[in-house]
Amino acid sequence: MANTIDLYEMLKDFLSDEGFKYTEEDFGLAFRYNELHFLFIKDEQDDQLFRLLLPGIYEKTEENELEVLRACNDVTYGIKVVKVFVTQNNSVSCSFEILADSTPVLNDFVPRAVRMLTLARDQFYNIIEQNN
Repeated sequence: MANTIDLYEMLKDFLSDEGFKYTEEDFGLAFRYNELHFLFIKDEQDDQLFRLLLPGIYEKTEENELEVLRACNDVTYGIKVVKVFVTQNNSVSCSFEILADSTPVLNDFVPRAVRMLTLARDQFYNIIEQNN
């Protein structure tokens, strides 16, 4: 049987060690980096799922729906382990999702996750700008 891990507690320790201030929320953790707001979503059914979100980067409207969906698809296709998607409230968000092993070293992937989410946001903006 696999060992259970607590990515939530591990991330709290990591963020504290790195000097980040975070808030504990019903869904997990929230923290800021370089003026961006990141959310760690705790999954009660899968203790190995590490999901970090960069929410609300853009709004989808009836007028821009096709270009937004194309930009989401292009970025998702082009960047490993990052998804760019439209939420139920028409907000575009970016998600970094991996399955951690039983002894994760957060310093190995949290900084990369933040960089990849920022890159995804920037690429999304560039695609939208090119289409306007």
